[in-house]
Amino acid sequence: MLGEFYIRFLSMTLLLHVSHGQEHQGAIEVHHISAGHFFQLKCSDYDDAEDQTTVTWSRGGNQTLNMTSGVEVRGEVLWFLPTHTSHNGHYTCESKYPTGSWEMKFVLSVDPGPCPVPAENRTVSQGMSEVVFCRQQDVLGLDPTAHIRWFKDCSPVDKHGETIIEEDCPKRLRLVNATESHAGVYTCLVEFSLQGRNYTATHSTQLKVNKEKVLLKPQVTYPRKETITVEPGSRVELVCSAFLGVGEGTESESFMFWTVDGRHTDHIEQLNVTKTTILPRSSGVYGRSTLSIYEVRPEFLNVNISCIAWNALGRDIGFLWLQPANHSGFYTCLCLCLAFSMVILGVAMCCLFKVDLVLAYRRLHPLVSKKRAPDGKLYDAYVSYVHGDGLSRAEMFALQVLPEVLERRYGYTLFVSGRDDLPGEAIHDVTSETMRRSRRLIIILSAQSASPLHPKMDPEDQLPLHQSPQDRPSYDQQIGLYDALIQNGLRVVLVEIDGKVDYTSLPKSLHYIRRKQGALRWRRPSSGKSSSTAHPNGHFWKCLRYHMPFKPKGGSETAANTWDKL
Repeated sequence: MLGEFYIRFLSMTLLLHVSHGQEHQGAIEVHHISAGHFFQLKCSDYDDAEDQTTVTWSRGGNQTLNMTSGVEVRGEVLWFLPTHTSHNGHYTCESKYPTGSWEMKFVLSVDPGPCPVPAENRTVSQGMSEVVFCRQQDVLGLDPTAHIRWFKDCSPVDKHGETIIEEDCPKRLRLVNATESHAGVYTCLVEFSLQGRNYTATHSTQLKVNKEKVLLKPQVTYPRKETITVEPGSRVELVCSAFLGVGEGTESESFMFWTVDGRHTDHIEQLNVTKTTILPRSSGVYGRSTLSIYEVRPEFLNVNISCIAWNALGRDIGFLWLQPANHSGFYTCLCLCLAFSMVILGVAMCCLFKVDLVLAYRRLHPLVSKKRAPDGKLYDAYVSYVHGDGLSRAEMFALQVLPEVLERRYGYTLFVSGRDDLPGEAIHDVTSETMRRSRRLIIILSAQSASPLHPKMDPEDQLPLHQSPQDRPSYDQQIGLYDALIQNGLRVVLVEIDGKVDYTSLPKSLHYIRRKQGALRWRRPSSGKSSSTAHPNGHFWKCLRYHMPFKPKGGSETAANTWDKL
């Protein structure tokens, strides 16, 4: 009690001295420390002229510090190594500059008790968090390996719980969810070494826990300024979260509500605040409100929708806007997918119905285009087949079936080998000239085409000057194949009748054309049918007409159209 009276007396004396001494500018600092600990007093320099500054320390007016035990002057800092009760008193620091001087006064109170007098006071509200600092940065700079221990009311701090946490950067204690049990004096004890000697330094903080209710202004955490994309006519739920305050009674004194374009939701039929929840937690009271829009109408789009949190200290507002969904990207993607699908479908249809499309185009072409100039050809096709002693199937097809359909029904002009040639003509010259004046070469093949009577001919064999009728097809086929493969001037159409043809016994050129472009296959109608020709709209005849020249001659086209309609 006597020590406390003495400290107050010294403080009042110094205050009176400073108030009457107008010739000096300075401030007074009062420090409460415990005996036996390291301590420093710093003389502040506000002119930043350290190189030209002279610092003088004195104690109690004129008393010098040279004879004071345990006190050293190191530059502008006064070191106590360590403090003793004899160091009680006031100290003066005078800094002289070329342009003036600065004076500071200090009151040093050294307590002989084991528990240091608090040098700092802090207040925390009940339920809140607080931090207690170890303000010994200068000491930690002298020895980075210094060890720190914490005490509460001169007893080691129990840090095993979750309410008191020690942190290193910076050195401090964190008190979580403060209660009355956290009140007291917290001391930071630093153990360090300096010039081979061990010292301790302390800093104490008086912590008080305020039981009174502390209100804070509310704050809407979500939404702040949000834009939400919605489908017009759909149902939407909007959620608002807010911090409502701290302390008892906050739940009953806080509430949340919504407005749409400045109107309260209670006045709008399509809106309803379905749920508002108040959640008390250790760090405060939080709220959550849900606004249900049963049907998104045009008047709800692109207008301010506000969530308002309110308590006794004020309010906070969060804003959001509803905007209609933009489906242009979706529709563009859909159109591209449909267009791509249509292209794929169109290509597939063209591949499947290529023959029908070409034949239909040929029927319509004369109606929309001009008549083409003649190409100098006399025949639409040269028909070649293997001649035999009797009427073979290939010969029957070439002399009867083929002319019946192509000439009589569709108006094509054919040169049939063995029918249109005249006796006594030079076979070589007539065959070559006739093929040059034909647009197509139709080669009719059957299983008899590779019989022993007509063996395979090697392309290197020379043709004889005179041939019998049985050998003529081999000759005209070679001329036609020569024009088709070498001169690229005559298109070849292979027709297989009555089954598969063995091409291994035929010239390699026929085998090559068969492998490259395929062959048309004709089958004889069943015996129950009276006609030996298939229906003109059959697949075989469509494909054959597809390979024939673009347009038949003469006025037989009308008859052909009549047959196509059957």
